[in-house]
Amino acid sequence: MNNEAEQKQGGEDVLKQKMEYRRKQQIQFIVSQTNYDECEALEKLESCSNDVVKVVSDYLGITPKEDQNLKKTKNQKVYSVIRDIMDKGSNNYRIQQEKAKKMEQINELLLKSKHAAASAADANKKKQEQEQAYKDMDVETCNNCNNCNCNDYNNCMKNKNMILKEKID
Repeated sequence: MNNEAEQKQGGEDVLKQKMEYRRKQQIQFIVSQTNYDECEALEKLESCSNDVVKVVSDYLGITPKEDQNLKKTKNQKVYSVIRDIMDKGSNNYRIQQEKAKKMEQINELLLKSKHAAASAADANKKKQEQEQAYKDMDVETCNNCNNCNCNDYNNCMKNKNMILKEKID
């Protein structure tokens, strides 16, 4: 029985030595990262429940952010995730609809401009055809007229006056 007690005592001594060694490492780390001495580092370590990161963060003035998810139940977290997914999907759908509407408007404007250009080209072509028809008519009339001996049918005022007199009569 004595032997078992000695083994327990020996195991506890090893555990205490390991804990003491770890404590010294923590204090050395705090001293190396801050301006605290060993006594002050030990006090801060105990006040922060042996959290080295918290001691250094306090020294540097860093306040940890509170996670909102820690205060939520599992059900609330699940619904938060679902809500986020639905919101993202809704926003993506809205953006796609707006893009489609803009593309449709652009296509309509392009189509209108093509129609306008085509109708302008048709109007220009008709105008040229009418002018050519008038020229042809003037030339024919002038060729039939024996009163004029000029070869400039487009600018011949005598022939044009003759043609107008004949039309009036």
